[in-house]
Amino acid sequence: MHDIGDADSHTMVTPRKIHTTEQMPQPASFAVRIDSHEQETRPCRELDWSRCGVTSRQDHQAHYALFSAQGEVEVEVRVPFEWQTVTVRPLRHGIVPERTATGIRFRMATPAKLSIEFDGDLTHALFILANPPELKEPAPDTPGVRFFKAGAEYDTGEIRLGAGETLYLEDGAVVHGWVVMKGAHGARIAGRGILDGSHLDHNGGRRPQMIRVDQSNGVVVEGITLVNGPSWHLVPVACRNTTIRDLNIIGFSGCGDGIDVVSCDGTTITNCFIRANDDCIAVKALANVGGRNVHGVRVSGGVFWNAPWGNALEIGYETCCETISDILFEDCDIIHVEREGWGSGGTFTIHNGDRALVRDVTYRNIRVEDSREKLIDLKVQHSKWSTDSRRGCIEEIRFEDIAIVDGPFPVSIIQGLDSEHLVSHVSIANLTHRGERITNATDAKMIVEMAPDVDFH
Repeated sequence: MHDIGDADSHTMVTPRKIHTTEQMPQPASFAVRIDSHEQETRPCRELDWSRCGVTSRQDHQAHYALFSAQGEVEVEVRVPFEWQTVTVRPLRHGIVPERTATGIRFRMATPAKLSIEFDGDLTHALFILANPPELKEPAPDTPGVRFFKAGAEYDTGEIRLGAGETLYLEDGAVVHGWVVMKGAHGARIAGRGILDGSHLDHNGGRRPQMIRVDQSNGVVVEGITLVNGPSWHLVPVACRNTTIRDLNIIGFSGCGDGIDVVSCDGTTITNCFIRANDDCIAVKALANVGGRNVHGVRVSGGVFWNAPWGNALEIGYETCCETISDILFEDCDIIHVEREGWGSGGTFTIHNGDRALVRDVTYRNIRVEDSREKLIDLKVQHSKWSTDSRRGCIEEIRFEDIAIVDGPFPVSIIQGLDSEHLVSHVSIANLTHRGERITNATDAKMIVEMAPDVDFH
């Protein structure tokens, strides 16, 4: 393991040869052109993993193309297989591709994060992930900057980042490793490069989190792409005023959550694309963090694909604190919530498995395209992840302008534990399915137990 923290902090890091434990056969690749310029397209696929008694090795994969853009661009894709239909998500962009002799062509009006799917096959998608241009790229020899140059792959192992330092992954750089930050006040991770966990152990062993930020104030993580981490991908723990923006996360491993906000105060997550084989976003309070409350989480402008495990937008299950409050999910596209089959997955979920009072949570202006598990799942419950001896409550939960624009209409469950541990004061305003308004629990296919004051309007 090589720790670049031992190197001179203003020296550009030199690439090292990559050694892989397994040479994976690569699927036939899409070819992508942006405004007639060839764009690199990279594969990402599921690796061997074993979690919670489940072992998986399936032919789940995707390709992705990363670029920066400002204004309208033309996208051309060569498709390496026969196909009949194509869908470009999120659907709100209204993109209907033109079929060409070798694939498809379409125009993208503004930088967007897209999933292109052929014949409804979710195991071979193409992600077109455009970020706005960077405002200021640091020079490689800037003091306090760990700079990974484009055009090379680096085998780093663990990277430790300190207070005020910047980890910069230039567009076209690929770093095989993970990042640890503790007391790293004002630190920044930026660029348009890739942090790749595919070479790490996904089947037992250490399974590090791809970016772990502990007890740090004012950290910024922006612009990069995290690929195939063996565990949670980005985890701020006991942090204040964390900013996460323009991030892409593509994961296939079990327990491979996208972003887990743990016992934090003031977290902003904007314009992120997350395809995770578990929770896309999870808000938690863990027992080993000392009972710190969670407050002030803002998630907006995201595109989320929750593959079979977990949930799309989750609070819980670990809620080991007094209050989790002031949470807002706004202006997001849920393009897939795949069926888990164990009855615990969902789109908008609060699983209060410990003592917290979870309150003042708003889901607003969110479009759901394909939800094969529950739409709303609010529960006070005992779970295998519970560590507190007592249970909490859920109250003041608002759903505003939630549109199920495609796919089936999922069931929902709102369920307290008993008369002292309720789900109360739930407001559902302007819930629609394919444009038709849903105004009561029966039409919403909703089970309500130990939950007074569920109001549709």
